[in-house]
Amino acid sequence: MNTSLKLGEHYICDLSNCNREALLDSERAYALFSRAVRNSGLTVVDEGFYKFSPHGFTCFLLLSESHASLHAWPEYGYCAIDLFTCALGKDLIPLIQEIKQAFGADNFSLRKLDRDAEVQRFMLETPALALMEHA
Repeated sequence: MNTSLKLGEHYICDLSNCNREALLDSERAYALFSRAVRNSGLTVVDEGFYKFSPHGFTCFLLLSESHASLHAWPEYGYCAIDLFTCALGKDLIPLIQEIKQAFGADNFSLRKLDRDAEVQRFMLETPALALMEHA
């Protein structure tokens, strides 16, 4: 029997009219983002950062719960943030508000998507159960 199974939640955030000076200091912006994610209780297992020339950056935090990423365009005062988590029911709104405030975003949009999979439900045989059925 096929059924839909919710496996995660994906928050897509657009922050506009941000403080351009905050975004131009890419190392500081990365530190703010990283600290906010860590303080939210999510578990960082790896991370990456790439600085573009002449400005802009992308960073990501690989989480045991999935990932968080930030892409910044300081020249436009804009950054895009993705937060994907399989920690269903965890309230990420305080984290998103902290990031919005840290970058001084005047405009903000948020979309939340449930990440669902069509799966076939089946029962895995355990060795003891298999032995009992074949006896």
